Amino acid sequence: MFGEVKRDMNVGDLSGWGLKAWDFDEFHRVELPARLKSGVNDKVAWDLEGVPPFSITLPDGRAYSYALVRGWVKITQGIHADAQCVIEIQERAWQNYVHELRTTSSLILSQAVSFLRGSIDDWRTWAPAIQCMYSGREIFDPSLPLLSMDGIPLDLKKAFHYGDEPEEMSHFLRTAGYLVIRGAMAHRYEEIAIEIDRIRSESSEGEIFSWWTQNLDTEQRFPYRLMFISERSSLIRSLMDDDATVRDIVALSKRNLVPLHDRGQGAMTVLKPFGEGAKLAPSIAGNLGWHADCGLGGCNIMCPSINIGIHLDAAGSQSSQLWALAGTHGRSVHNTALMGTDHPRAVPLDTSPGDVTVHYSCLMHAGPPPTGPNQRRTLYLPFYAPETLQLLGRFQSFEQVLPGYGTGDIPSLDQVAKEQTTHGIS
Repeated sequence: MFGEVKRDMNVGDLSGWGLKAWDFDEFHRVELPARLKSGVNDKVAWDLEGVPPFSITLPDGRAYSYALVRGWVKITQGIHADAQCVIEIQERAWQNYVHELRTTSSLILSQAVSFLRGSIDDWRTWAPAIQCMYSGREIFDPSLPLLSMDGIPLDLKKAFHYGDEPEEMSHFLRTAGYLVIRGAMAHRYEEIAIEIDRIRSESSEGEIFSWWTQNLDTEQRFPYRLMFISERSSLIRSLMDDDATVRDIVALSKRNLVPLHDRGQGAMTVLKPFGEGAKLAPSIAGNLGWHADCGLGGCNIMCPSINIGIHLDAAGSQSSQLWALAGTHGRSVHNTALMGTDHPRAVPLDTSPGDVTVHYSCLMHAGPPPTGPNQRRTLYLPFYAPETLQLLGRFQSFEQVLPGYGTGDIPSLDQVAKEQTTHGIS
């Protein structure tokens, strides 16, 4: 069974969900102008001030350009002479992009696009507006306040304790997009840590259950991510299916969510057995900048979903740690690749062993390199919308579009983007 799970360019395709396969010309000549006139223009124009035009073309030569002209997004046929970014995209990939079944990242990683002009950063400049025009997803506006139940600004660094008022905890989660619960799994983290260490010791490179990279200083290869853990551990499975604490935490989302054992990455552990200054070989997720867990596609079907993080080591200034970009869940975010942890909405989630974090899968969050000598191990338990079980089959995931999927050796997004750049090549 597992040997048959390999790279799949068609995973999560719109055909399995009954969505419309838009005609490229009809969409740009009729549908998109109508959407802009109906109010979408007001939702995107503010984010495009001073941005050069963008052009998108199919392999057969059909092309359209988007440009902000005096506060209005104009759609014109052909490649704009002043377009800073021009991408060529396969038609089916574009149709999936319209429905958020593909994203900028997954289109690049699946090698479905080529850059005829510009770069990934130039595309990212337009990406939030395109996503809003295509699927209606709002653009993140950091000027909008995040308010408590009492109508005052949230303390974004606030941490709760298990047993605190559930309504307040739920409101914080649904407003900020994340939550820290002190000591929620203090009674179980030691046995969980032993189980994770067992699974790590039994992992081997070249299968779907782990991703690997190399420490260039020590020349040691190691797994930095363990996946589908509840399929290999009755203990972890029981946490997701039967544990009362986990069940109470899931209820804070106020959504009908189901445990995701054998879709996506399943129950997953982040391993960072290295400290500050470690040089790693290029990888997709050895260290991670701002990203969403559903950032390869399917958010509009699978979300809102949550990941419950059980922290097995202290995470803070002496190690790596999870960072959250408050209020970004359910929204597209402008050029996160250029954002640092100094953003005013960036919040470090300091945790001790046994603490629990909760974050929405579509919240922008990060796992940057360590700032100290200590290792980090965190087990994440995913709970997703039930429709996820229809969208994806057993052991299917949007990660299957990644080059090297199934081998454990996944290149970085920037690596693949450079390979997909055709201009400037003689």
